[in-house]
Formats: sequence, C-alpha cells, structure tokens
Amino acid sequence: MPITTKLKAVSLGVSLALAGLLVGCNQNDSDPLVKDDAYYRGQAEAMVARLTLSEKLDLLSGPGYGSANGAINVKQDVPGVAGYINGVLRSADGIDIPALKLADGPAGVRINANRDGDSASYYATAWPIGSLLASSWDVKLVKAVGEAMGDEVRQYGVDILLAPGMNIQRNPLNGRNFEYYSEDPLLTGKIGAAMVNGVESNGVGTTIKHYFGNNSETNRNQINDIGEPRTFREIYLRGFQIAVDEAQPWAVMTSYNKVNGTYVNERKDAVTDLLRGEWKFDGLVMSDWFAGDVANNAYKQVLAGQDLIEPGNVKEQLQQFIEQGQLDEAKVNEAAIHILTQVMKSPSYNLLAISNSPDLTAHAKLARQAGAESMVLLRNEAAALPLSASSTLASFGINQINTYKGGTGSGDVNAASTTTIAQGLAARFPVNEALQSYYRDFYENNKVYHEGQFGAKGYYTCAEAPISGDLEALIASAATTQQAAVISIGRQAGEGADRSSDKGDYLLGDDELALIDAVSSAFHAQGKKVVVVLNVNGVIDTAQWRDKVDGILLAYMAGQETGHAVADVLSGAVNPSGKLAQSFPQSYASVPSAGTFPGEDTDGDGEPDDLYYNEGIYVGYRYYSTFEQAVSYPFGFGLSYTSFSYTSPAIASNTLEGGSAGNLVLTATITNTGAVAGKEAAQVYVTAPEVKLKKPLIELKAFAKTAQLAPGASEQLSFTIPASILASFDEASNQWIVEPGRYSAYISPSSDVSSSTPVSFTVSKEIVVSNTTPGALALPAGVDPTSVTTVTR
Repeated sequence: MPITTKLKAVSLGVSLALAGLLVGCNQNDSDPLVKDDAYYRGQAEAMVARLTLSEKLDLLSGPGYGSANGAINVKQDVPGVAGYINGVLRSADGIDIPALKLADGPAGVRINANRDGDSASYYATAWPIGSLLASSWDVKLVKAVGEAMGDEVRQYGVDILLAPGMNIQRNPLNGRNFEYYSEDPLLTGKIGAAMVNGVESNGVGTTIKHYFGNNSETNRNQINDIGEPRTFREIYLRGFQIAVDEAQPWAVMTSYNKVNGTYVNERKDAVTDLLRGEWKFDGLVMSDWFAGDVANNAYKQVLAGQDLIEPGNVKEQLQQFIEQGQLDEAKVNEAAIHILTQVMKSPSYNLLAISNSPDLTAHAKLARQAGAESMVLLRNEAAALPLSASSTLASFGINQINTYKGGTGSGDVNAASTTTIAQGLAARFPVNEALQSYYRDFYENNKVYHEGQFGAKGYYTCAEAPISGDLEALIASAATTQQAAVISIGRQAGEGADRSSDKGDYLLGDDELALIDAVSSAFHAQGKKVVVVLNVNGVIDTAQWRDKVDGILLAYMAGQETGHAVADVLSGAVNPSGKLAQSFPQSYASVPSAGTFPGEDTDGDGEPDDLYYNEGIYVGYRYYSTFEQAVSYPFGFGLSYTSFSYTSPAIASNTLEGGSAGNLVLTATITNTGAVAGKEAAQVYVTAPEVKLKKPLIELKAFAKTAQLAPGASEQLSFTIPASILASFDEASNQWIVEPGRYSAYISPSSDVSSSTPVSFTVSKEIVVSNTTPGALALPAGVDPTSVTTVTR
C-alpha cells in the first residue's frame, strides 16, 4: 500500500500511546503499550460499577437518527455520520465518556462532504464495491484497502465503521448484493477478515453485518427466513464465524429479518449462544437501524444478548421493563460493559485530535489498482484484448457517461468525483469524439433523478439510447474509421429494494440488445472487434448475447476510479487477475432459489412474509456442480492475458488424525506459461465422503494468489485447511464433524475441476471438531423439514 498511509498508521500508533498518557481520568494504566482486550474490559467493569442505572441505559439506547441532537456528550462532531453511541458526563465525579461516532460505509466512510459555514470539503475515497474486491481473491490487497479506508475513518474523527457487509449472495436479485462479497462463506469470511484487520489497524472499529440472513431487501423489516439449522450454520453463518476467528471485530450488527419465526436480535441462541459462547466473540452487538420489534419489545433484544439498540430512544421503555421485572439490571450491566470495552479503545474516548487530512491522492491510486486487479475478464475470443494504446475506439452505450461508482443507500460514498468510462477511455486511447458528444447530449436530455434514501445523496439513471437514424449513421461511420468498439452496459440498485428478473434489469433491455446487434454487425463486417464492459451492481444475464461480441469485461463498480481502472485493463496496462466470487447462471430460472425469492405472501397484504431457504446448503456453485446444471460462467472463473499451468499438487502435511486441532496442508506449483506477466488465483475444492450427511459435490476450502509472475516464472503456493473448515454440521448430534473416508482435493483455476487431477487423503475415523448449542436455530414447531428444503439428493 502507499508509503504515506503506512506512515500515518505508525503516527497514529504513537498518537494513541501519547493519548493514553495524557487523558488522565480515563487512562490509569502505567504501560499503555500492553493494553489489550482484557485490560479494556477491566476498565469497563470498573466504570460500569460507578454509573447509575439511568446512565447505563443511555449507553444501551442510541440517541436518534441523522444528527447529534440529543446525543450525550458529543465531542468534535462529524456531520453525516449514521449514528452515535451515547456518552456519559458527570464532571463532579470525574466521569467523562464521549459519545462515539458511527459511519456507514461498505465502500468507504460516508460523511458529509460539505458543512454549514465551512468552505472546506471533506471528501472520502469511493472504493470498489464488495463484490469486486472479493473477485480479487487477494487478502493482502483487500487488507491494504482496509488500511487506507480505516485511515480515512480515523482522520475524519469517526470511531466505528458500519462495515463490512458479509451476507451471502443467495440470489442474484438481492438489491444489496453489491455490498456483499460472495455466494461462498469461506471466501466471504476470509475477505471480510482481511478488511476488518486492515481498517482496525488504525485504532478504529468495524462492524461486520448483517448477522444474519439479510439476503433480500423486499419487506426486509418483517421477512421471516425459514431454513434448517445446518443450512444457516454452513452457509449463512460461517463467513461471520471465520471473520470473528481471524479478526475479532469491535462490533457485530444484527439483521432486520426474522429466522424461523423470531427476529435475529431477539434470538439468544444466535446472539449469545453461538456468537459469544461458541465463537468467543468479545465485542459489542448492535442492532441495525430500527430493526426488530423495537417499539414494543426492545427488552427482548437485551435479554438475547444484544448490547446497543440503534438508533434507540428506548431508554424509558427499558426502564419500564426493569421496573416490571422483565429485564434484570444485571443484563443491562453486561451490555454496558460490552459497549464500554470498545468505547475505551476509541479515538473519541482517548481525545485524539481530528486531522481531516487523509492522503486522498494516494488512496485514489490504490482504489484504481484494486479495481483493475479485481475485474474479471469473462470472454476474450481470438485475443480481442488487450487493445493497443494506438487503437482508435468507438465507445457506445449511455453507461459510459452515466458510470456507476457504487450502489445506492448506505453503501454510497461522497467522493470528490467519479472518472466515467468515457473519460477513462479518452485518457488512454484515441476515441470517436462524435459518439461521445452524442451520448453526452442524450444523457443530459433523458437522465432521471432519484431521491437518495437512508441519508445518501440522490443519483441519476438513464435509459439506453434507441437505435435511431443519427445513431445508425454514427455506428456505420465508426465501423469504417475506428479499429474497435467498446459497449458499456450499466445497472444500479441498492438498499431497500430487490432487483427484477425482467428486461432492463437482470435481462438486457431491447435497446441494449439492439445496440449490441447493430454495433457487432457493423464492426464484424469490417473484421473488427467488439468488447462489452459491464458496470453493474450484480449478476446479469449474459447467455442471450455473449456470443455476439468478442470480449466481456466484468468491471462491477470500481469506485471513483472506475473509468481509469477499466481503461487500464482494456489496454493491458493491468493484466486482469480477478475471478468470479459468484456464479453466472445460464438463466435466472436455473437459480435454485428462483422459485422462492423474495418470499411468499401469507397474509394477503401484497408483501412477502416467509422466505423458504428451499435449496438448503446447495447455494450457488454447490448447486450447479452437484446437480450438473450448466452455467454461463462458473464460480471462480476468470481469464487472463497470459496462461498458467498447475503442476505437482501434493500433500505437504496432514495432522487431521490428531483431532479437532489438526489440519491439511497442500501445495502446488503455478507457472506462467504465456508471454505476459500476471497473477493467478488458485482455489482448492474438496469432495468429501458421505457417511451420515449428504454434501455438495465440491466445496471451496482454501485459496491463494500468486505474486506477479513474469513469463516462465513459477511460484509454489501453500493451502492450509483446518479441520474446522473441512467439517460439516450434524444437526442430530449438535456437532461439527469431519466424516471418515476418502477425500479428494482439487487445486484448480475455478470451480470447474474437470481438468484438475485430485490429491486424495483418508480420514480413518470421525473427528468431532466442536460441540454446539443443542436445538439452536431449530425450525418452528410443527414445520416439516421436507417442506422447507426441497433441493435434496
């Protein structure tokens, strides 16, 4: 990452140490350099013992939404944050706990860029969206992004970032998929842990969210996810578990939805038994904003083990339930301790000065690098890409002007500017100015403004320009004068609503298809190439049109540097090394959850109420590979401008017979067999024996990415698979187990393992990795599992 950011992190560490010496009443440890979680918990316990019940309830109850009005003891407020944790001020007794500031952002810290009476600007970097970062399969790169993102959090005076989002992309139509990482829990957990560790290296906190089951947006405050415990544990909880194991974030945010009939934030089995008991999470647990039956039963959230209710205003309600004997003050004390343990680590508590001076120039360079290295080359017939720097380009599609840096809602970022695809291409190639002028004019005359939600700014959309006489003439002229065509296709979505499977969303619209047909026909008639760039928030259909073009670059949304990153890849300045973190199905109808998403309306009010997780553990590639369903592009797939060979797959060590603490270490040599330097993301898929439990044909169990390999260069990669990752959940015994038998491990470039030679190993007897909470997350009484999980073997 940039040296400037590293230096700031070092400076921050010094500042933290100095602050520990200077704060006085808040810090009394003689050696601030050895302060750990145990120390902070001890300090929190001592502080809670000094607080009144009223003050403790202030900590548990968020102070409101949208401004600091009503927040207790705010120091150095940051306009635009999403909320606060109340402080306490009792000067006569030396108690001065500042309020903490909580800001959105899965793609960067979201604060107001402009402030009343202040001529300065407070822009933040708009980073690539989660789906794109996960497509890097590069935990080092993601950690570097997290370090820079956390630097902005710290420099702007925010204490806790409400990110990363770690829900599973169960269905392509989830409107919020852009915030999330993958359809696979291992990749989700590893990328999420890297982000947490990066951000928190700056002495600020993160909040992994939305725990758990927030896999749709339609009627999200009421929807009831119905699924078997194994389904939730193996798919929807495992990513969170990995992030807790490897990063211990400051906070976890519970989701809006119910699971098997009860709001997640009212489920003791989810919040206390699993998260704290089984996983040993020691941070604070907060609600999502207005989540659950907060108007009537906020006390149930505290009883379940949730500490902070946002945006709150539930103090009087909690007081009432204490007086009625339904909530014990001991539970309030426990929650207050969890909150204050994290508060005492924070910049606000330690009175660190706000600099407001992040190195946005260095961060923009890193955003551009991360975006380009994460993009996925889906198609490259006859080496259509890369394009030479002297290639004259004809750039088509309204999205080249209306380029999306990220999704809408709380995942938005107030960046200084966004480089459009048109601008990025023009900075790299000679472009057809007449075409760009045509699309600029069309956009200005046809753009539609949408009001922002959840505190975010509004945004514009614009329908694709239809094939008209003027555009037909421009296409015909460009086909004879330009050397290649680039067509940009865009999709926008965000928080609060799901997408549709209709034309213009999951499917291309008629005008988009007509544009591809017209441009491809004209340019192919001249023996010239056509490339499509997908600036999209999530998976869209490609089967209907992919064979008509020569190249497809999945750019997703690369943040403020999207245009430059696209041009870097198209030109070959960056060799694409991204791979799909989600499957591209052959059709939406082939998605296993297509028949149940976004839920069933059971009360006739027009909104879905129950969402059946009908495919069980067979989500994404687990389904397509197990049931031999064709896909457009498989999970883990991505092309390069070079080629790689996989040789010498081997077991380096195997200590699985030693029990639950054992692991398997595999190695393989990756060689660049092509003519261009590049990186390769190698993946390990395991086929496991079925003794008690049915399993997917293959499951991702490890991955690693090479360094930049010159032509002919090799690197030996190592893959460690702990017994805990190899294990499956046995509901009958309430245990995670590794079943005995013969296993096959495929070290492969994607989930299509058909050309990979497996490495086999045997487990002689069942390994019990861990015992779990009996009956946790059970189906509601009277619900037959066979009526819930309909995709079975």
